Amino acid sequence: MTKMIAIAMMMALGSFGETAPLGKEVGFRVQLSTGLSSRENQKGDKISAIVLEPEAYKGAVLEGTVDEAKSSGKLNKSSTLRFSFSTLTLANGETVGVQTQVQGYKNSKGKEGQDEEGNLIEKRGNAGKVGVGTAIGAGIGALAGGVKGAAIGAGIGAAASVLMVSVAVKGPSVTFAAGSELALLVTDLRSR
Repeated sequence: MTKMIAIAMMMALGSFGETAPLGKEVGFRVQLSTGLSSRENQKGDKISAIVLEPEAYKGAVLEGTVDEAKSSGKLNKSSTLRFSFSTLTLANGETVGVQTQVQGYKNSKGKEGQDEEGNLIEKRGNAGKVGVGTAIGAGIGALAGGVKGAAIGAGIGAAASVLMVSVAVKGPSVTFAAGSELALLVTDLRSR
């Protein structure tokens, strides 16, 4: 009897088998476990963050890549850092494809909206790029399979258009140390 109760509890907690989809645009607070810098990082560098909230995902790991890093080297010019998170590894070891949108920043010193050097962050998104990917996917799908193909192609095009976050500062570089926090909206790609 005790064994059956333990198995039922494990299944209810999601530690057994595949978890249910996270959903669309769930609020997360994460802490960078790797630093990010337009001066030191290069395109393709791996990045990771540990989930702090929501409690159900605490300790899970988000992983992604640096998509662009440009330091101006000058105080009156803008520096840019573009990155994206693409996977979430859950406590049970399951890896889930995700899209993320950054809603806010807090540097490792606890200052909101600033990088490590105190520069104010200017957030830039790529919603237009996602729209273009969706349109291209729909066009290819329509050529291959008519209306039904267009719908399928649009979904594939949107999924392939990873949401990247672009941050810029007026200054020689933009830097977030390990320990900096990000407020994110996370979408599980299984829920699309």
